[in-house]
Amino acid sequence: MGLGKCSKTCLGTAMLVLVSHSSFAEEWWKDSFAAVGSSPCDNNDSIVTFTDRTVDMWEVGCALDKVQKINRLDAVILDMTCTDGETSSKKRELLLKLEDNKILRYPQNEILQRCSELKADGRP
Repeated sequence: MGLGKCSKTCLGTAMLVLVSHSSFAEEWWKDSFAAVGSSPCDNNDSIVTFTDRTVDMWEVGCALDKVQKINRLDAVILDMTCTDGETSSKKRELLLKLEDNKILRYPQNEILQRCSELKADGRP
């Protein structure tokens, strides 16, 4: 088994061990977010909106197939089917709530901030 396959297998196994039906993670991830440091959410192409059934981004919409809460962490794994109007693909993302109420989105390695907080910051 190659190193790449082993690391993917180990990561997958670790995530499965952490996943549990009873979880302390709440629905903190359902809201509109934009990349940290970006302009307020009006006319911002980094906006992503998470609901209990969809994930909507610039020119891409996704239907949530499964939401897995991770035990003892404010984190969720989203399994989704995404389409850009022409093609469709399956995707998986991990959302991790950070201490400052921001969200780490993986595998994009992107830090997101609530649109309501970007507006409150009073940025131009």
